[in-house]
Amino acid sequence: MRLFTERPFWLYGLLLCGGAGTLSIALGPDYNWDLRYYHLYAPYAYLYGRYLYDLAPAQTQGFLNPTADLLFYALTSSILNETPRIIAFIMGAVHGINAVLILAIAFHVLRPTDLRERSMLRTVALLMSISGAGFVSLLGTTTDDLFNSIFVLGSLLCILRLAERAGERGAWRGFAWSGLLAGIGIGLKYTSAVFIPGLSLVALIAAIRHKIAGGPVVFGVAAMLGFLAVVGDHLLTLWHAFGNPVFPFLNHIFQSPYYEPVSIRDTRFLPHDLWQLIAYPFYWAKTNSYLVSEPPFRDWRGAFAYVAIAAGLLTLAASHLCRGRFRNDVFSETHGLGLVFSFVIVSYFFWALGFSVYRYAVVLEMLTGIVTMGALIWLFEVRRLRIVVAIVLLMIAITTTVYLDWGRGPFGDKYIDVRVPHLPVDSIVLISTREPVAYFIPFAAPTAQFVGIENDFLELTQSNRLASEVKRVMQTPGRPKFILNVGEFHSDELNALLEKFGLRLSASPCQPIRSNLEEIPLSLCRVAAGDFP
Repeated sequence: MRLFTERPFWLYGLLLCGGAGTLSIALGPDYNWDLRYYHLYAPYAYLYGRYLYDLAPAQTQGFLNPTADLLFYALTSSILNETPRIIAFIMGAVHGINAVLILAIAFHVLRPTDLRERSMLRTVALLMSISGAGFVSLLGTTTDDLFNSIFVLGSLLCILRLAERAGERGAWRGFAWSGLLAGIGIGLKYTSAVFIPGLSLVALIAAIRHKIAGGPVVFGVAAMLGFLAVVGDHLLTLWHAFGNPVFPFLNHIFQSPYYEPVSIRDTRFLPHDLWQLIAYPFYWAKTNSYLVSEPPFRDWRGAFAYVAIAAGLLTLAASHLCRGRFRNDVFSETHGLGLVFSFVIVSYFFWALGFSVYRYAVVLEMLTGIVTMGALIWLFEVRRLRIVVAIVLLMIAITTTVYLDWGRGPFGDKYIDVRVPHLPVDSIVLISTREPVAYFIPFAAPTAQFVGIENDFLELTQSNRLASEVKRVMQTPGRPKFILNVGEFHSDELNALLEKFGLRLSASPCQPIRSNLEEIPLSLCRVAAGDFP
């Protein structure tokens, strides 16, 4: 019980990060769909200036800011790739910083006067927060949701701390640090933008409460600087290449000639009606798939937090109406809990209306333990009852969770092991599939040009400049040409596509691409030379 009061906080941080790294090893290396789709290709394309050399082989996501992917790309491009367990540990340990921040927020918010209760509620809050379906399943993966969340939680912690000490000189520094971290989080992954309204609100509340008029302005300016520091160069790169700094997104606004003037948005998981919007967390209490994620999962934490917030606020209001005053002790024992409630509620609705993709809300999942434990202090005056209910809720949450499976594999001699057949200098490789296959490109000959068509992004019927460039490149005589075969070999299908360029397959056998990431066999098939009239 006294562990959380007698040891230096940095020791807890080391233990949590080390434990997260160890768990990442136990879970196995990450081979998820998005890793194969673009998390290996995007940093390669950005670092080596291939946005207009290759032509969208990773489809839409190949143009996303790859800053968050640079760590994994660097690890797997170094000698550490031959020690895959070390890479898994490093990735997990970095993600473990989230747990350290959750513990720090728990220390700040949960302050019962009784040592035993304080230690227990903080411990339960931490365990509930880091055992969720989202956190555990994403640990050590390349989805980046547990990377940008570090900065979102860090921003929230800064606001909570400055709200407590806002009367001190230099309080503006707290707003600056909070905004800076928030901006970095958005830059690392744009989906973090759903947390900005919640962070801005709690920053505004803190500024109003302590009469710091310039606080929100400092927060906003720092957020913009943090965002630009992370993504500025990438925005300029896309602007110079395509005339759209977030290409191909928002192209209905920027009107880049390289793509259709449409808005690209994933609406698969948005709530179907107002009731589902309001009650979404209760849907997750039942095993489901394609509700807010592709893989099936179940997690009761969201429902617990939902009920806890509602019951806590109603109890506090009833206490005020019946007694004519609030219980002052609950505020001293839950310092800043109201700000956390505000952040969670606002962020939930922006997330639900913006994406409703469960892993994008992992920040909210990690706060469920703190929210629930804080609400228990508001709900029950008997300390022993709080502890009993906390333990029961933790046991229910842990035993009922069904974890998402994003795709992991066994450890081999290398973390990433991809072997691509030799491609002649100045080759062209046509990729026509909706499957995630761009992962092999960084391991192919750098002089080869990879062009994508007839996928979820580009089609031959389109008249945009990218599609036109694919046609031009494929009709350029003299360059060695190949086409990627995905799955079983179907010469008729490949030739049907090649005929649109006046080409056909050669008689040479296709050469397989060997990879430990492979789910569907890939091979490179030679295109016959001299087919143009």
